[in-house]
Amino acid sequence: MNNIPTLASRPNGLSIANVAASSHSYDLNRRRCAVRRSPAWPAGGARRSITAYLSLPGGVLFGQGAAKVPDFAGFWERRDDVGGGTFGGILEKIVPKAARKPEIIKANQEAAARQARGYLVGFGSKWCSTNVYPFFMQHSAAWDIFQTPDELVQVPEVHTFPRHIYLDGGKHPPAANLAPSVNGHAIGHWEGDALVVDTIGFAGGGGTPGGGRVGKDTHLTERFRLIEGGKRLSVTFTWEDPSIYLKPHAYELQYYRSEPGTYAFEEYCHADDPLQGGSVVAPVQR
Repeated sequence: MNNIPTLASRPNGLSIANVAASSHSYDLNRRRCAVRRSPAWPAGGARRSITAYLSLPGGVLFGQGAAKVPDFAGFWERRDDVGGGTFGGILEKIVPKAARKPEIIKANQEAAARQARGYLVGFGSKWCSTNVYPFFMQHSAAWDIFQTPDELVQVPEVHTFPRHIYLDGGKHPPAANLAPSVNGHAIGHWEGDALVVDTIGFAGGGGTPGGGRVGKDTHLTERFRLIEGGKRLSVTFTWEDPSIYLKPHAYELQYYRSEPGTYAFEEYCHADDPLQGGSVVAPVQR
C-alpha cells in the first residue's frame, strides 16, 4: 500500500507533515492499515507522541501563550440509531428535505425513476472515481482527524482525498487562482468551543442528504463541536447556492468517537469487478 501523501508544512506551528509522513502498512491477515511510527518521534507511536506533547485534559494547547481548543483528533464514525432501511433511506429520516429549484427536483425525480428500473446511478462507483465532499461525512465508514494549530486534516477510509482545513488566519485565494477540487478550499476559525469552517471552490457533481446538490458555486458553512464530554462530534452543515437552493439547506449529523487503537480499513474498489457496476435497487427490507 502506498504511503499517505506528505502534507505541506505551514508556518508558525507543528507541521502535519511530521505526522502524516508516517507510512501506512497493510496487514493482509487483519485487513487493517497500521500506522508505522516515523523515526523522528519517540517510542509510543505518532498519535501518542502528539498527545504527550500537546494535550491537556479536555483540549489541546499549542505553543506558549496559545489558547486551549477542543481536541478533535482521532477516528469518528456515523452510526444510525433510527432503525433499519437503505442507506439513503436512513439519512432521509434525520435530514430535512432541501428547498430546491424546480429543475433540481425534476432531475432528482428522473434519477430516482432510473434507479427503480435498475439503471446504474453511481458511475463513480462503477469506475472507482474519487468521491465528492460531503460523501465521506454521510458514509458509515470512519474518518480520522489530525489536528495542529494551523491546520486540521480529515482523512477518510473511502476513496477520496484528505480534506485540509486551514486555521492559520488566511483567506480564500482569489477566484482566478482557485483550482476547483472535490473537497473545495476550506478555512476555519474558533468561536468558543466550536470550529467554524467556510468552504468554496468545489468541483461540483456531488450530492447532499435531503436531495441537495453541490455545484461549482456552492458555499458551505460548518460548525464542529464536541458533545457528551467528547464522546460525540456534532457537525452542522449549511449549503448555499442560488442556482440549486431556494433557501440555505441546513442539517446536523453526529459522529461517535472510535475506541483507542482503532485502525482504518482499506476500501475495496476495482473497476474490472462486475459487481461495481451492479444494480443499486435495494433488497426487500424485513
